[in-house]
Amino acid sequence: MAYQAEPSRGVSYPVIAMFMVAVFFLSAAFVASYVGGLHAPHPHRVPLGVVGPAEATAPIEATLRRQGDTFDVHAYPTPDAARRAIRDRDVYGAYLPQEGRLLITSAFGPTASGLLRDTFARTAAAEGRTLSVTDVAPADPGDPEGLVPFYLVIGWIVSAYLVAAIVGLYRGMAAATFRDAVVRLAAFAVYAAAIGAAGTLIVEHGYGYLSGSPWLLTGIGALCVFAVAAATAAAESLIGIFGTALAILAFVVLGNPSAGGPWPLEFLAPFWRAVGPWLPNWAGTEAVRNAVYFDGHDLTRPLIVLAVYAAVGIAAVLLLAGRTNPVMRFPDRSGE
Repeated sequence: MAYQAEPSRGVSYPVIAMFMVAVFFLSAAFVASYVGGLHAPHPHRVPLGVVGPAEATAPIEATLRRQGDTFDVHAYPTPDAARRAIRDRDVYGAYLPQEGRLLITSAFGPTASGLLRDTFARTAAAEGRTLSVTDVAPADPGDPEGLVPFYLVIGWIVSAYLVAAIVGLYRGMAAATFRDAVVRLAAFAVYAAAIGAAGTLIVEHGYGYLSGSPWLLTGIGALCVFAVAAATAAAESLIGIFGTALAILAFVVLGNPSAGGPWPLEFLAPFWRAVGPWLPNWAGTEAVRNAVYFDGHDLTRPLIVLAVYAAVGIAAVLLLAGRTNPVMRFPDRSGE
């Protein structure tokens, strides 16, 4: 007589079905978020400078404002002031109407710089001039699309939530004791420092990209990884395995499209443009770009975002140490 295998003790088909449904909705959200956020970039209030006395800039400003919400126009008295504004990340570029010259930055890839080139090439042509373009903050020659910072941060973030998930599955979703919580956070810190340095070495020395600020870049990577790992561990401490799903929802499903990737934040759809600045993906990518291409200017906001995730994660992991609830436990198979 043929042997018919019995289901292992402790296996719960309703629980398996529940997890399959959760994965189904997570996958559907993944498709909806990536397609919705990245399929049709459209400029919205792209910060732009116009340089010169009011009588020279007023017609240009009026023309740009008639284009609706495409540009957010700022006036600057001198080219040096406009250059500082670009370096300080206040604008993506500036037009000098008296010279027919455009200042741009290609560090964000061709999308924003291309928009400015097209717009002011027409303006210069209407004035009988050929547009002259100066790249104030050029992209790395090996990264013309401006994607290396984005993919570097994706790699850091994926490793962060994966290491937190592995520790949670192996050691328990919540730390068993306060001491265990401290050890867990210390392990995350060591891992974050190591992978932050590894990512920097791979990008800078392995491929020759983003050179010039290795220590700052390593520090940004370490903070980014630790922040996401601590936040993931906090979610797991609160709601168990569902905390891992929540981390994937926040840091992958929402976070990656909201970071922009090949497009600056101002080109994303409204929802993703709104949530992006509050997520580690955008903060990490922005911090890497500012460190490498803009001499460390405007690092405060992205670093604060990462620090808040890290601080909240630390507090929650410590406060929830020893806590347990039904969704944090897999079926008991100890009686087999």
